[in-house]
Amino acid sequence: MTGDERAAMNVLAVADTVIILFILMAVGYAALWTGILDTATTLRLSRFLLNVTLPALLVASMQLPLTLDLIAGIEGVLLVSVGYYAVAFLSAWIVPRALQSPPAEEGVYQFTLVFSNVAFMGFPVVESLLGGEALFYAAVFNLPFSVLIFSVGVLMMTAGRDRRRRFDAWLLINPGIAASLIGVALFLASVRIPPPFIGAIEILGGMTTPLAMVIVGAMLATFPAGDMVKNRKVFLVSGIRLLAIPAALWLILTPLLPDPLILSVVILLAAMPAAANSVLFAGEYGSSPELASQVVFVTTLGSIVTIPLVAVLFV
Repeated sequence: MTGDERAAMNVLAVADTVIILFILMAVGYAALWTGILDTATTLRLSRFLLNVTLPALLVASMQLPLTLDLIAGIEGVLLVSVGYYAVAFLSAWIVPRALQSPPAEEGVYQFTLVFSNVAFMGFPVVESLLGGEALFYAAVFNLPFSVLIFSVGVLMMTAGRDRRRRFDAWLLINPGIAASLIGVALFLASVRIPPPFIGAIEILGGMTTPLAMVIVGAMLATFPAGDMVKNRKVFLVSGIRLLAIPAALWLILTPLLPDPLILSVVILLAAMPAAANSVLFAGEYGSSPELASQVVFVTTLGSIVTIPLVAVLFV
């Protein structure tokens, strides 16, 4: 097989992953439109996802063997993740202010610029393009993500609710934070959860991707279809999320990072669309789920083109 043929197959694999997610969103959209789901049921499912299946996914994803061959790359991945979040948080601080967004919108834009669809799309894309070792590094990269999304992410969404209101620190005591801390502790101690418990956790975690996309699709069905694609700010934020952030990381990290595999993993994960959880967090913490749905929709649709482009240019 020639290099061009492999590149073509890689592009098709990326497109296939994105299309699968859109099919799941379409199922959710159709389920609400036909009355199989309603708004109240969708809200309950989103809470079930945030409080049960997503924490299970976090714990299961960290059940990895801590071998000597892989330890050497862990420090590099964690250091690179600092660079990623520096770029992402800087973007999240500058862009919403430049757009003069109202508080509720600002929290959504901040969240979607910082948190990409790592677990739902990032893992399968990294594995299909770079292999199993790269998937391990992706899981390590996801460790700070797991903690930040349930701490800083909550701060962003609750700040959008009311600027005069002080943040309630008790919001940080939630199943997501607990699962992240437990998963990290088990990972570092090389403790494996025995069967049948790990089997149950993996099954629950495996529900997260399809359930999240179905919920997002159902939420999309509650909003006018034309509103999904007519907000210019959403397209600007989406362009920064999908292209500007990975390009900036490539420019910054290429001369500093000797391991091309770790660099490729981080660039690909940075190029993922906005986290599907954006809609769920916006609804749960009083921000704007409609705007979050628009950003998730546009970035996920746009990633059909931009992820293969990033892979060709920077990976």
